[in-house]
Amino acid sequence: MDNPPRVAPVTSAQPTIEPVPTADLDEVLDLIAAEQAHPDRGTTMLGETRDGIAAELDDLEPDWRGSVRAVREEGRLVAAVLGDWDAELGRAWIHGPWVAGGDAELWARWSRPLVDAVLAQLPDGVDDWELAADASHVLMASLGADLGLSPSEANHVYTVEAAAVAGWPDPSGEVRPAGVADRDAVRPLHDQEFPATYAPVETLLPDPPDGKYVVVVATDGGRLLGYAAGRVQADGEGYLDFIAVSDDARGRGTGRDLMAAVCRPVIDASTTGKLHLTVQDHRVPARRLYESLGFVPSLAIVGYRHRRSV
Repeated sequence: MDNPPRVAPVTSAQPTIEPVPTADLDEVLDLIAAEQAHPDRGTTMLGETRDGIAAELDDLEPDWRGSVRAVREEGRLVAAVLGDWDAELGRAWIHGPWVAGGDAELWARWSRPLVDAVLAQLPDGVDDWELAADASHVLMASLGADLGLSPSEANHVYTVEAAAVAGWPDPSGEVRPAGVADRDAVRPLHDQEFPATYAPVETLLPDPPDGKYVVVVATDGGRLLGYAAGRVQADGEGYLDFIAVSDDARGRGTGRDLMAAVCRPVIDASTTGKLHLTVQDHRVPARRLYESLGFVPSLAIVGYRHRRSV
């Protein structure tokens, strides 16, 4: 009697990184929010509350629902990542990766493939990309090293409450709202202090104005002493994006004047009564200024950036 044909054993499909169906997006958001609640497991590019994270994700371009990638193991969502990019700037930002419960084995298995899944989506010409996390996120630091990325200088996150801002003195010098006509004066200082930034001066002062940023300038007889720019983020919290004072105007109280002029309208327009800023570790005088105004340090952001070859 002939032997019966062999039947291959039934095996479960191996987990893979996949786009996320619309029906599963809430589950992904739950995973992100759970990990963002822990500074040593999330990305500093997003907030901590589920509603705030959802609002910030909805503000990304392209739509995060298209860029998000996730992994299931035995039916359970265990990891996710997403990205946004600016083709004009040639830059991308990778949000995540996140793994359930900060599991080190899951991280070792999926973190780099998840990053690769975002990189595979980037348009031609988008060659600069970065990850960012709190200094306590040792797994992200390890991933950065594995990818050949050097860590940036720590950037400290400070937060101030509306009550503290209300007690600041009014500006004592010439400070006014900025407009398109101020671009040429602001640009050299902006480019010097924030090279290759995510928001060039044309974004801060677009033509026509779009109201996204509150921008003020300090002047002395028409000469620019400094500028500051802030906005209300998608999650409703205020953020001071940029502040810079020219070298020959330091020590005159210009920084305090700019802070009061830009932070008050931003925090008044916020829905949380809070405003954040980041400052590089080496800028000790600036950190002292912020602390004297009632800002409280919370996180220390470290970026891991890939730059195009030149």
